[in-house]
Amino acid sequence: MKARLYLMAAMLSLTICAFARNDQEWLNAGVDYKVYADWLLHFDQEIEFDNSKLVNEESYLLAGYEFCPYFMLAFGHRIVRERGGDNKFHTEQRPTLELRLAAPEFWTLRFDFRSRFEYRDKRFAQPYMRYRERFRVRTSWSVTDFKISPYASEELFFSDKPGVSSSDVFDATRSQVGLTFHPVPSNDALACNLYFMVLHSISDGARDWSPLNIFGFEVAYAF
Repeated sequence: MKARLYLMAAMLSLTICAFARNDQEWLNAGVDYKVYADWLLHFDQEIEFDNSKLVNEESYLLAGYEFCPYFMLAFGHRIVRERGGDNKFHTEQRPTLELRLAAPEFWTLRFDFRSRFEYRDKRFAQPYMRYRERFRVRTSWSVTDFKISPYASEELFFSDKPGVSSSDVFDATRSQVGLTFHPVPSNDALACNLYFMVLHSISDGARDWSPLNIFGFEVAYAF
């Protein structure tokens, strides 16, 4: 019992310290619904803050078909509302295609790879394609009844923006480490994710990569 309290206190302290820093904070809530045996519906809502100021909100709906335990194809649509330089929110429509691959468990490690193709249609701007690839390693190993388990991932971004040469399409990376856990030990359907991410991006015309620290919290429920 004491070990559980110490772990929960440590996680709470980490969250408080994370949100006290002068960086960005991302919050996400999602729902997964299994349709029959192989179809999956997913919906999530994400909000992003910068210095306690809402700068971005995204709604994402996705439908996927699992051909086997190691391959899934999914189609989705994301609606993004991003705060611009004029301090107004601008809407973006983002149709999405995803391919998810996973490898059989090796020792206690689980590897998966996701390819995501996005058509970014921003208002008052020319649409363009963006490709994202993410490699993630997780573990089936966990501690306590809360099933606390670590993971790490790396994601690369390639944006085919109008007027950008082919040598400059690689424009962002996301390096992420985190802990997944079940806040209610008797309910495996409810899961949480506490993470730290470093986002490196390069803006148009810039020469240097600009790092941004992001602290995030996700909660998901699977039916």
